[in-house]
Amino acid sequence: MSANAALLLIAHGSLRYPDAAGAVHRHAAALRAEGRFRQVEVGLLNGAPSVPGSLARIDAAEVRVVPFFMEAGYFTQEAIPRALGLDPRVRLCPPVGMHDGMAGLIEQQALAACEAMGISPRDAAVLVAGHGSASAPGRTLALHEHAARVGWTTLFARVESACLEEPPFLAEALRALRHHPVMVVGFFAGAGGHVRDDVPALVAAEQAARGQSGLAVRFIGCVTDDPAMPRIILDQAAV
Repeated sequence: MSANAALLLIAHGSLRYPDAAGAVHRHAAALRAEGRFRQVEVGLLNGAPSVPGSLARIDAAEVRVVPFFMEAGYFTQEAIPRALGLDPRVRLCPPVGMHDGMAGLIEQQALAACEAMGISPRDAAVLVAGHGSASAPGRTLALHEHAARVGWTTLFARVESACLEEPPFLAEALRALRHHPVMVVGFFAGAGGHVRDDVPALVAAEQAARGQSGLAVRFIGCVTDDPAMPRIILDQAAV
């Protein structure tokens, strides 16, 4: 990678929650401090700074664009290229959620949550929760592949994955794990409505259904909040 290259991280953003892109801004600041790139900028498809505006601020001859998205779908294949236009400096890289190292981050977050709660991982279930697609269900999702990799380690009693908008649905997956304490890890790139409202509501409903004496169900945050994410970003920028 050229020392004169710039890095542009593109995230979804949220008009409803202006701070939804907090994680990507934190990771951009960490990478900026390392000085590996001539510039590090963030562009949002919804909200400010916009993708065209951030790209215009870059004066480097080469721009590595890393989508801060979890899957290779509409946003990475259509929305982001459209927002970038035909700038010849741009090299579009794979989204962060496709990196094999995401499984390791999920595993470490779940282990840390078990330790904090005094629960043996051998007794606990991990449920990786993502978005899915109501309009195009059934695609191969990185979400499911990462969950399978975590399950291969046999550190936990069960490791499953579920979606909000296509089967297997999160509420049903939670019910199927009722004989275990459950650590729910969010496979989301930003703190929008799914992270603030939808997943917590489903987790709370499941905890209520288990009763006061039931095993704990906890939403332990999103994998993209992990401070190790800049390493994932760097790897994707180098592809």
